[in-house]
Amino acid sequence: MIIGSDFNSKAKSILKKLFELSNGKEGVWVKVDAIAKQVDLDKTEAKNLLEYLESKDCIMIETLGGPFLYGDISITKKGIVNSKK
Repeated sequence: MIIGSDFNSKAKSILKKLFELSNGKEGVWVKVDAIAKQVDLDKTEAKNLLEYLESKDCIMIETLGGPFLYGDISITKKGIVNSKK
C-alpha cells in the first residue's frame, strides 16, 4: 500500500478527475475504470484510495463490481471542495 504524500497525491488526482468527469455535480455516477485508467491506478491502489476517500466523505461508492471492485462512484459536496484545493 502506498503511504504518505504519494497516497495523498493520488487521492487528490482521483478527486480532480471525478470532479471533471461529473462536470462538478454532486451525485453524478462515474465509472471507476474510467478514472483508474486516466489516473493510472492498479486494482489494489484503487480499492484502498476509494475506501479512504469514502471514509473522508469525499465520494460515495454507488455500485460494486467491475475490474476495480467498485463499479461507480460519485463526488460529494466535501469532495467538490477538496478537489479545488
